[in-house]
Amino acid sequence: MEPNSTTALARLAAVQNHLTIQPCFHRHAIHNDKPTGPADLARERANASFKVDDMTEVLFRGKENVDAMNLAFQMIQRDPDLRMRAGHHHDLTRAEDREQTMRQIARVIELKKQIKDPRLAEALFTAMAYYSESFSMRIYVHEMLFKQAVTLFGTSEQQDQWLDDINNWRVIGCFAMTELGTSSNLRGLETTATYDRATNEWVIHSPTLTSTKWWIGMSGETATHTVAICQTIVDGENHGINWFIVPLRDGKTGKLKPGVTAGDIGHKAGRQGLDNGWIQFTSVRIPRTNMMMKWASMSPEGEFTPSPNPVLSYATLIPERFTLLGGSQVILSQTLTIAVRYGAVRRQGNHDEQILDYQTHYTSLMPGVAFIYALNIVDHELMTKWGEVAGYAQTDAGAFMREIPDQHGVSAGFKGAMSWYATEVLENCRRACGGHAYSSYNAIAGLIGDYGVMTTGGGDNVVLMQQSARYLLTALKWAQEGQEVMGSVRYLNDYKKILSTPKSTLQDARDLLQHEFVIDVLTWACAKKATELGAILAEAGKSNFDLAWNSNQTELVRLADVHSWRYFLILYQQGIRRHKHTPVYGMLHKMGQLMSTFVLQKHLDLFLEEGYFNGSHAKMIRQLFLDQCKDLRKDAIPLIDAWAIPDFILKAPIGKYDGNIYPAYFGTVTAAQKSFDPPAHWHKYAHPMLNEKKSCKC
Repeated sequence: MEPNSTTALARLAAVQNHLTIQPCFHRHAIHNDKPTGPADLARERANASFKVDDMTEVLFRGKENVDAMNLAFQMIQRDPDLRMRAGHHHDLTRAEDREQTMRQIARVIELKKQIKDPRLAEALFTAMAYYSESFSMRIYVHEMLFKQAVTLFGTSEQQDQWLDDINNWRVIGCFAMTELGTSSNLRGLETTATYDRATNEWVIHSPTLTSTKWWIGMSGETATHTVAICQTIVDGENHGINWFIVPLRDGKTGKLKPGVTAGDIGHKAGRQGLDNGWIQFTSVRIPRTNMMMKWASMSPEGEFTPSPNPVLSYATLIPERFTLLGGSQVILSQTLTIAVRYGAVRRQGNHDEQILDYQTHYTSLMPGVAFIYALNIVDHELMTKWGEVAGYAQTDAGAFMREIPDQHGVSAGFKGAMSWYATEVLENCRRACGGHAYSSYNAIAGLIGDYGVMTTGGGDNVVLMQQSARYLLTALKWAQEGQEVMGSVRYLNDYKKILSTPKSTLQDARDLLQHEFVIDVLTWACAKKATELGAILAEAGKSNFDLAWNSNQTELVRLADVHSWRYFLILYQQGIRRHKHTPVYGMLHKMGQLMSTFVLQKHLDLFLEEGYFNGSHAKMIRQLFLDQCKDLRKDAIPLIDAWAIPDFILKAPIGKYDGNIYPAYFGTVTAAQKSFDPPAHWHKYAHPMLNEKKSCKC
């Protein structure tokens, strides 16, 4: 091409224009050389369409709880044993992080005994969970996993024996489920509990390397006891999995018990203050009564009674999976607060625009903001229902067993589907903050690592989604046989009627704003996929079932995903109806509408593939999604402010409430690094190279 051709000159002009200093680089000319962040955030807050305090009260279920949380945050900030000490949290060594976490736990347990107000005691635990992810997981392992196993699987006598010590931390417990070679595939677990009739004891043993209990929180250094899930062997016969309390360490010396070998799994992507570890049992003997015997039991005479339903052995996994929604709120609310505030403060472009005003930016972040609100509402609905079901374990065994299959199916699907999207939200936040997100001092990288460590213990989400899909197909089979199914799969009773409408009746985007319309669309998709997959697997028969399952695995996972999101949206609407008379109901409803459109767009390919939607429908849904994100962006700052997370909890200068982020960021880095003088290795390696004498060229 000739250098003076029209095309070449046009390209040169374009490059010159791109490289020319634009007005945005003369920020002092536009903004009088004043930091824009504080003014930007003040303007965002002034233009809010709702009162932030009203929304905070909804999130925390009342003003009394908000006041308790504020007091709890103040207690942490002032208490020398709770707050983080000199230096920066992310510069601690692993040993320092572990010590700090245990100091915090010891102090919280001490305060728990002194605080008379149960609301404040609970708020202190919650506030500390926001402040330290390592603290939250240590508490969770002991208070939820270990204690819940005793509550769900222990007899009243066993609960009397153990719960007082558990509640007062006279024993420190962990939850030994996952194994090195099988993760959370419970059917494949290798650890055995073999009954010895001669001594009336169980012998707990790890027969192989792959049977090593792995990634067990608190087992690396701390736990004195574990509740271990084992294959139960009686007189040479395997009776399936059951739960056993096994001592690990001496409470006085901290040394491992005979036959127990345990250690730390080492440096992780996050939660360095949590001692995730491994455990091997070498013929460890425990009393007969250390088997949890509410459902399965071994009599003093040596007669084994199996559980009335094998699914009961999985019951403790249900609250473990549901608590992911609460844990996700803690991580996502902090990460989105940082990313959204940074997006409102950071300016870039020809007119020095807030980057949060760019379509690619707000469409990336605003669905995540709506999602954490949905998590908050749905979490409350789920845990209220689980509290009712768990109560049946003590009062009505029949009702408990009737409810458990649906609770198990919902918990598996929710943990898989919601944690998948949560990781997507976290990645969107990281990208939204550019290179600053890779600095540990801005917290996002650590929060992403913390979330990964939190969700790893559940194993592969694909396994969970297949459990959910299996439950769906079983429920459909029951419905096809004339049995009435209940709970999250109730709609399958009407599968024939649902499938009688093969194409959508969508005509106007306003239809998509109706909750019932969206649910009907998703119901059709679930019924369609379930009947198709059920027919394929039935045709394969028992001989080729596993091959057919594997050949349709991605569609089975998709079925579980659509079903889980459908039920998630139903629970959200059910939950916000409780707030219908509050000033913020309109905003809650608007966020629910965005989540509905998000779910439809997420599975557009399915609807197009099945001919349920056409191209114009797809365009309508995508345009509505863009419009809803743009509309919600106007309230982005007030929506994340409503989570009321103090700056000292966030530990991220680019997410500061006042918006004056750059001095805070620079000050954090210079204070933490202390790197103005040359390091010791400079003299060892750089100095000799720099001062080497030139060789003579005589």
